[in-house]
Amino acid sequence: MSGADIHRSGSPVVYRAMWNDDRPGLHELAARSFRNWATWIHPQLGGGDFEPAEQHPPEGADERNGSAGSGSGDADAVRVNLRRETAAHGGVSETLLELEQEAPESQSIVVLRVLTNGREGWVWVDVQMPTDQPAASSASGVHELVCALLDDAEAGGGRPRLGGERIGTRPIAVEPTRQQVVPLAERLTGSSREVPYVVIAHDYLDGPGPTMARARTTARQLAGLARVYVLPAQTINPFQVVMGADLGVQPGEARLYLPGEHEPHRHRTLAAEMVRSDPTETGRWFGRLLQSTLVAKEPPELYRRSQQLLGERRELLEPSPDTDAAERVEALETEVEAVWKTLYQTREERSASRAECDELAQQILDMQEELELAQLRAEELQETLIDKEHKMVEVLVRAGEAGVALDIDASGKKYPQVTSVRQALKLARANLLKVEIPPEAEARVVELDNAIEARSWARSVFDGLLALEAYAHSGVGFGDFREWCKSSKHPRAWYANSKKLAMRESEEVMRRSELSRLRDMPVSLRVRNSGRITMEAHLKLSNGSLAPRLYFYDDTGSNTGKVHVGYIGPHLPTKRFRS
Repeated sequence: MSGADIHRSGSPVVYRAMWNDDRPGLHELAARSFRNWATWIHPQLGGGDFEPAEQHPPEGADERNGSAGSGSGDADAVRVNLRRETAAHGGVSETLLELEQEAPESQSIVVLRVLTNGREGWVWVDVQMPTDQPAASSASGVHELVCALLDDAEAGGGRPRLGGERIGTRPIAVEPTRQQVVPLAERLTGSSREVPYVVIAHDYLDGPGPTMARARTTARQLAGLARVYVLPAQTINPFQVVMGADLGVQPGEARLYLPGEHEPHRHRTLAAEMVRSDPTETGRWFGRLLQSTLVAKEPPELYRRSQQLLGERRELLEPSPDTDAAERVEALETEVEAVWKTLYQTREERSASRAECDELAQQILDMQEELELAQLRAEELQETLIDKEHKMVEVLVRAGEAGVALDIDASGKKYPQVTSVRQALKLARANLLKVEIPPEAEARVVELDNAIEARSWARSVFDGLLALEAYAHSGVGFGDFREWCKSSKHPRAWYANSKKLAMRESEEVMRRSELSRLRDMPVSLRVRNSGRITMEAHLKLSNGSLAPRLYFYDDTGSNTGKVHVGYIGPHLPTKRFRS
């Protein structure tokens, strides 16, 4: 059979996980794990409903020793049935275990297949269910079975792996070193990888504890299906730099990287809000995306070898006493033929759907390119408008209508147009005397420079820094920065309205420790011995997806006589805004 294997019940497979396992005695060890899991799910089975054989039968012989377990006579009780078949021939051994579960509103069959030939071993878990039943109900508890099998394999030296790569039930934290970040990026972008990867980024709002708890839950839900990596806070920026804007992951988000070569948009991202909403949401969401391809995955070569050697015995687990064997075989052959026809038809439909999706994706990319060109044109027009405004101010000043002397900055110096936030900061550090910007303040600047609005934001950052510089030179007597912007009529004054400037954070932000501590920012030791101080005043550089902000502390009336910048980057988390 193909990867879309249909078992005895005729119901399609909705869940599949398979991997290599090197443990000796794999058949009995896996059967024991299956039995323990089944009795955990259905305690009414007890210890005697399923007993594995003490040894394999002679080559070519079948073994069938299963018994049914059921609930009470209540019509609403869940009926369960355990079956087992083992067979061996030509050096190939196979054990097939089934747990059939039937309730008034749902039914499913969990199948565990173990294959060995003396050189390699495979463990294969499937879940079957009727097509008219919600998929989530069919896989109830199967993640715990897969986790038990993988944990037992790790403990027993089985080295569980898929495509030569180790798999397990725990997430892997990535340290912010080149030795870890670069190899991970190479695997994510390479074409030889067979295992899907899920990368979960540190959530600045909730902190490292909840982030790791979500990653552990996700790793167990996707055990046997994908590897889960966690990016701590210090690793996010190095990862973004190596992966690039199209393939990166933002703080709090989770992203699924499919094996093989794909366009960036096919590596699906789950927003931070969804990741936070429920610890199990990430695993459920990515699990649904993966199963559509995993259930169609071709079985290992050892399975095809076992088919040739063991024939049709795998389809004859335990025929009902009132069913004639010949009729059953004929019915199965007819069923298999129908399945093949359905499979070919499904593959043709899938190919057509993929072609349609590719066409739509290309249309989206074309539209994005047009949008980027329009954005660049808008930025050019904005820069032209700013130049004209500056020239108009100069004319008005020369005519004596402005009422104040013209200052490009405090020293009257003109500056070139900036094209990135980093360039703006470099220019400011080299020329501004009254604005101090520590290196820590630009930890998240790369996120702004990777956006399509980078040039516009860079100009806003530099204009804001020039405004703070001018205020530090001429703000005496105006009270604070807002009053200076409002009343000084200085040509470099910033906007004094609430949409562009805030001198205080909201009560809610400062009351909640997890939000207020994010406003604890670096400052000169001459201001505070600890080198940190709470900054609430900030320039609102822009709105939109990242909504960049510039936080500052006004020390113009104290020891340093300067304005100290503590943060430039995306909007910090608030009750309503999750970065």
